[in-house]
Amino acid sequence: MTGGNLRPSGRSGSQHLPAGDGDLASAAEELYALSPSDFTAARDERVAQARTSGNRDLARAIGALRRPTVSAWLVNQLAREAGDKVGELLALGESLRRAQQDLAGEQVRELSAQRRRLVAALVTEAKRLSERDGRAVGLQVEREVEATLQAALADADAAAAVRAGCLASPLSYAGLGVGDEAGAVSWQRAPAREKAPAEGQAPAEKKAPARQKAPARERPSPRRGAETAAERETRLAAAEAERQARQAAAEAERRTAKIAEAEQAVRRAADAVAAAEAGLAEAEARFTSARGAQESARQQVERLDKELSLAIAAESQANRAARDAQRGKEAAARAADEAKRRLARAQTAAGRLG
Repeated sequence: MTGGNLRPSGRSGSQHLPAGDGDLASAAEELYALSPSDFTAARDERVAQARTSGNRDLARAIGALRRPTVSAWLVNQLAREAGDKVGELLALGESLRRAQQDLAGEQVRELSAQRRRLVAALVTEAKRLSERDGRAVGLQVEREVEATLQAALADADAAAAVRAGCLASPLSYAGLGVGDEAGAVSWQRAPAREKAPAEGQAPAEKKAPARQKAPARERPSPRRGAETAAERETRLAAAEAERQARQAAAEAERRTAKIAEAEQAVRRAADAVAAAEAGLAEAEARFTSARGAQESARQQVERLDKELSLAIAAESQANRAARDAQRGKEAAARAADEAKRRLARAQTAAGRLG
């Protein structure tokens, strides 16, 4: 599947939106600029505002906007705060795709080297933006940001979605384009799906009884007071059509309510997934930090082990030196005693001679 479903996410796709979608586009741009932790409350507030103003279609469309994952939010931030670099990357993607189509090998190699540098710089910038927001970027989030940028390089629809800055989940490219799961917001398509049945069915249900009731209203005849068989058949047919119209309207209302409930369940599930992914990213960051502390402690233990070994060796050498000194001291004491004895004998001999 190609990335065609992403094309409406770009600003160039606004001409395909129904009337009043400027409010929806404005709401989407505002919401996807927020941190994922602030998204749901802000979205619900905008839904309440739309309902208060009487615009139920807009409220339903805003309510369908999904909370962005951490990686999608970071790419949206890049589109807003590093727009020059993102634009340079997307322009490079166009050049790279043309070079690949033209089989210009040397140019492809040069552009590929530029691509690697640009993607690495943008991933670094995304990590800086995340740290500024108080979030540590885990390895999974970093990989998803890089995969989204690579998809924007490879696919024009993905590039438009990244440039729009309204991604709800990361993109990926596998050589055949970007699939529906890629995560571009679907707010451009929602009004068309919901309005089509209502606009196509309601007029027919309202007009059919009116056309068939005309003979019933003209039933009284100046020439006869009894209802003819044809008039009775027409009246019954009109009544049956009206009953079927009411039944169809009630069924449509029930289906609309069920669809709204299902969409709400999907939004809640998507929010739960996003929250779980955010928790996973934070857990990965804590794990990375703990591994770093563990490595630092291990290196310190190794250093202390070496110092302890050196201290033990020094102590052993000092003990040997002390023992040698003790033996020398004892030998010197014995020599001194012997010298004293000889002196005493010499003094005795000298006294006798005197």
